[in-house]
Amino acid sequence: MALEEQIRQLLDERAARVGPSPTMLATVQSVNEAEVTCELYDEETAMEYYDVRLRPVLNGKENITIFPKVGSWCLAVRLENTDEWMVVACSEADKWRLKIGEAIVEQDATGLQIKKQNDTLRQALELIVESVMKVVVVQGQNPDYAKLQQALTKIQNILR
Repeated sequence: MALEEQIRQLLDERAARVGPSPTMLATVQSVNEAEVTCELYDEETAMEYYDVRLRPVLNGKENITIFPKVGSWCLAVRLENTDEWMVVACSEADKWRLKIGEAIVEQDATGLQIKKQNDTLRQALELIVESVMKVVVVQGQNPDYAKLQQALTKIQNILR
């Protein structure tokens, strides 16, 4: 056993005598987006941990939330002197969401969404491009409709 491993093992043994471990490295078994929790499995202790928080406070308010991918590794920390845990980092994410007031920025595999109330950035950009595509110029040069269509396709591919 390498010196680093011996030191780590001795520190773990010493910390275990004082109290429970404050951190855990585990794999994600499932994610409950509605409850903003996940289920983790710690291979070291062969234990499953249910209702692990994705945010420190579950009071209905939201700031930033990262939803880990099932099967990915997560680092969780114990919340104060309780048996509750919270994910602080993950190796892979399925989605993240930032909410400030009525504005939401969210990204998953389908694309990025920027939304305020019922309006999205995609909707606004589509309206602009579709409006410009209808422009007919009597004198001068018409808009490049092929490039406008390309822009619209790219907007629809990136944004949701």
